[in-house]
Amino acid sequence: MNITDVEIDYHYNLKYKLGKGGMVQMATARIEKNELILEATLDDLHVITKEAVKNIDMYKDEIAVIFEKMPKFDYKYFCFYAYSTYKLLETALQFDCEEVGHFRLIAPEEFYFAFYGMITALYHEHCEQVKS
Repeated sequence: MNITDVEIDYHYNLKYKLGKGGMVQMATARIEKNELILEATLDDLHVITKEAVKNIDMYKDEIAVIFEKMPKFDYKYFCFYAYSTYKLLETALQFDCEEVGHFRLIAPEEFYFAFYGMITALYHEHCEQVKS
């Protein structure tokens, strides 16, 4: 990332976190008309995956529900809050929806499919054995 990128991105008020490869864009959260809006990108999947693997026992139930329900909503229309499957995102992306009681995720379409791919891998690796 060069200084021009930082200046342009700063103008759009994005958060950054220092990672192994340098600066990594983080999801942004804002409250708009009593709704928490979370904007995420594909880059955020790395942080979500790390949190899920680090605390897999805490997220197993969430992962199983997302694995089962998300395809029924064409992936991008899945409501994390309705199924109480938001704690992983909330922790990994450092936001808190307690004040408004829900959130809306805005992300590129690829994010939802990649996210579900990650969930599928975690489910088969860590949750499927529990059901057997």
